[in-house]
Amino acid sequence: MKKILLICSCILSPFFNYSQNIELSLQQDARLLFIGDGKNNSAITLNILTKVEIPVIKLKNNYIAVYPSIEYADLTGGNFQRYAIGGSYHVNTIYRNIGATAFIDIGNIYRKNRSFLSYSMTGELSYTINNWIQLIGSQQITQRKDLKTLYNSKKEFLISGFFGVKLSL
Repeated sequence: MKKILLICSCILSPFFNYSQNIELSLQQDARLLFIGDGKNNSAITLNILTKVEIPVIKLKNNYIAVYPSIEYADLTGGNFQRYAIGGSYHVNTIYRNIGATAFIDIGNIYRKNRSFLSYSMTGELSYTINNWIQLIGSQQITQRKDLKTLYNSKKEFLISGFFGVKLSL
């Protein structure tokens, strides 16, 4: 884990000098919070996704960003960790205070002392409250080789819905 964070910080550190309004998001999986997943993970199961979005190309009402992300879930069969790096395209305003973002990333899932290459795509809607805080909801599809390998699942992709906040730093 330390190696991944060091590599991500080395890759992303040059962008901190050129960007403004770095955004930090903190989100919780809605299904695992409210109803569980029907696989021994009851309601109020922790599944946190966080991203640090660093704008690299600014346009009039849009921008392109790079980001590292970390997802951690405290599941009954052992914890789930996913570390990724990706890019995103942000539209600041699609209607009044509502914005939209498309994300794509690649990373590793760590589960039961094994590592699995994984990629994901995410769509996010945001509602801007003020200059430094937004409410966000996102839909994510993630490649899950860990489920196929460890649990003989026929599903290679998993769709998750998250909600949370995004802070401008």
